[in-house]
Amino acid sequence: MAPPAPPPGRGREFERERAREGDDLERAGLLEQLTATRRWAYFATFLAFLAAAGAAVAIAFALQDDGRGRSGASRSSVRALREDVDRLESQVSSARAAGQDAESTADSLSSRVDDLEQEVSSAKGPDESSQRELDQLSQDLDDLKQQVDDLPRGGSSP
Repeated sequence: MAPPAPPPGRGREFERERAREGDDLERAGLLEQLTATRRWAYFATFLAFLAAAGAAVAIAFALQDDGRGRSGASRSSVRALREDVDRLESQVSSARAAGQDAESTADSLSSRVDDLEQEVSSAKGPDESSQRELDQLSQDLDDLKQQVDDLPRGGSSP
């Protein structure tokens, strides 16, 4: 479907408005990506917090003396506890890395939005050659209209 024709006398303004609408759509898409990335960063941070809290609880339970006269933990329980701590540290590390990746992506998107805003603010109208071509096409159209108007009306030909 062809875009609507601009109203008479508003060709340049109409094209600028359409260009701004396209830039606004791209900016909206980038902002939507930035928001989604930020949400994932928050989620990764939350997971890291949960992993750290779980590790603290596991250590507290492991160190708690429940009064049964236990003198120490067996080697197998210490080994299992170390494996749990290592696994939780690994999860915290990967959550931090995911948060940093999300933050760098958010920074990149923010930079792209800033660049786009700068381009939009410095956008110019059509260049000289385009303007000359447009003027020539307008003149040709006027000449053609004049020739059509000069043709005899009715069914007979000259």
